[in-house]
Amino acid sequence: MQHVALVTGASSGVGEALAPMLAQRGFKVYGMSRREVNLPGVTALPADVSDAAELQRSVDRILEETGRLDVVLHCAGIGGAGPVEQMPTDRARRIMDTNFWGSWNLCQATLPHLRQSDRGRLLLVGSIAGFMGIPFRAAYCASKAALKTMTESLRMEVNGTDLQVTMVAPGDIATNSMATQYRQPVFDLDPVYQARYQTFDEGMADNVDQGMTAAYVAERIYKIMEKDSLEPYYVVGELVQRASVKASRWLPAWIWERVLGKYYS
Repeated sequence: MQHVALVTGASSGVGEALAPMLAQRGFKVYGMSRREVNLPGVTALPADVSDAAELQRSVDRILEETGRLDVVLHCAGIGGAGPVEQMPTDRARRIMDTNFWGSWNLCQATLPHLRQSDRGRLLLVGSIAGFMGIPFRAAYCASKAALKTMTESLRMEVNGTDLQVTMVAPGDIATNSMATQYRQPVFDLDPVYQARYQTFDEGMADNVDQGMTAAYVAERIYKIMEKDSLEPYYVVGELVQRASVKASRWLPAWIWERVLGKYYS
């Protein structure tokens, strides 16, 4: 029987690359995003993952039309930049609502059905930023760190079922995310932050421009999904980014802060 997959964040980036890829490979694919998109072989589901009721209605539609749900690939997420002291709280809260609570909502809506699949897979797209703090990206890092620990808890909770759960943590991906996310204007900030904020923000933008393609990350996610047994997380990125996850734990804190500061300067 044809397996049914739900891909969130299907309107851009990795989700936009991944949804039609799965359709080409024989899956019945539903692509969820806040705005409706037209992707080959993909049934569009306009919904915001931070709206639990709207999300549940979309999942109910999948079950009504197919009677099953086998794979959920959660790519929806947003970023944002600003210092903790001055970034508007509503902006920071929106990041957490989408990246963490949206993931929570998705789990509650889909887990009962994924557990019934003979090969259930739940892949949550986090970030390398979930393993470390990045200057002026505190809300984003916190949301991805929360997603990481939720994934760890969830894996133990579903142990003994056929459902496999993991978090995929990519490094920089060359998408339009920097252009579309909220970035606090530099001249709105206290002078103590302005120069460093501008340096770090420009460094982040350069790294994103030179990052992996969305198609490459989508292919890696597909290969991870096809494994018989999933590890707690998979870091996807250049060697220096993969090594940074371990270095952030092994190096003394003062050394790591200097290393990270130079990387984004």
